[in-house]
Amino acid sequence: MGSVKPQSHAPAPSGRPRTPWRWACTVLVTVLLATPALGTPTLQPELGLDEGTAPSEEGPLLLHLPSPIGDLDYRAGRGLRVGNSGLTIGGFATAVGEILEGGKRDGGIDSLNFLISYRPLSFVHLFSEVELTEPLFLESGKEGLRAQAETSVDRLYADFGSSDAINLRVGQFLTPIGRWNLAPADPLVWTTSEPLLVEEVFDDTVKGAMLWGTLFPHQQALAYSLYGTFFNPITPDPDAVEPKHVAGARFEWTGVGGTSLGLSYSASQKHGGDPWHSLVGVDGEWLPHERVDFTCEALFGEGPRTNGAVNAFFIQGVVRTVSTLYVVGRYERFDTTRERAVDLFDLGLTWVPSPALRIKADYEFADHSDDRSPPGFRFSFSVLF
Repeated sequence: MGSVKPQSHAPAPSGRPRTPWRWACTVLVTVLLATPALGTPTLQPELGLDEGTAPSEEGPLLLHLPSPIGDLDYRAGRGLRVGNSGLTIGGFATAVGEILEGGKRDGGIDSLNFLISYRPLSFVHLFSEVELTEPLFLESGKEGLRAQAETSVDRLYADFGSSDAINLRVGQFLTPIGRWNLAPADPLVWTTSEPLLVEEVFDDTVKGAMLWGTLFPHQQALAYSLYGTFFNPITPDPDAVEPKHVAGARFEWTGVGGTSLGLSYSASQKHGGDPWHSLVGVDGEWLPHERVDFTCEALFGEGPRTNGAVNAFFIQGVVRTVSTLYVVGRYERFDTTRERAVDLFDLGLTWVPSPALRIKADYEFADHSDDRSPPGFRFSFSVLF
């Protein structure tokens, strides 16, 4: 999950010809703005524990026990509600496998994530995500199973507020850039691999504070987030690039039927005294039919994980064929000033027999071999508990 060099660059002259991917983004954004929202539900299930929401009552009731603090209820994919204490414990697990071009093969249990939600008061919500990474893995060229699991605290924050309009979040939380990074859990995404613009550009969490809320939360809504870094990471990653300072904002407009358009901005400074660099993102979701969902994201500028400027985008489509089977396709272009641009194509199937289960298989193609996202076949099984 999670989980994403500074150098300034002059903007391109206005007479520079548009590349095809710029035309594609322009056309898609125009369609998003011009198409009226249709009353269709999103194809994406919700986790039920995150973002300060109360656990949903949906899902079969698998456990019901009376206790002195209230009934203990467990619903599939929605966690265990501990009576009237305000505590809910859930999570998800993911098993993966891959057969890549070039012969590399591996697989196993990729992660085990525990989600803990606690609401001691009506205006206070505490949330934590603890991840156990690769507890059991098998890799080609190595004998036996590898069991060198590492534990990390991916998220730990407190929300203060009881209104839709304004709330305060303090701690370590997901960076509000685009829409993929706002719900990166494996049971909530459609492909086994993440787009490069999510992995390679910005840090996936903010260690600080954020004002957030939703204005006009009725048929149409405007959600906002204003954030900045103030703390060190709870469990530092020696391989990750942690910027010294980050400040940013995100705004998302959602129409009547769920069609939405987002705008993100982030400014980062890698080390004290270094110049600040800016990153701008646009994203959208279009629901033309109850069986069809299109999403797109684009980033321009320079992030803390890029060595130079980046211009990147992806467009993804999901089509429901039968009641629980979906065809997924994604095209991505990732271009930085320091490395050769890569074009990626991801095509696969996702089976969702229930909101708590997601089985995915897809093949990623590339216009050339690239270590950042090697082409090949991948599959995964994810379960919410």
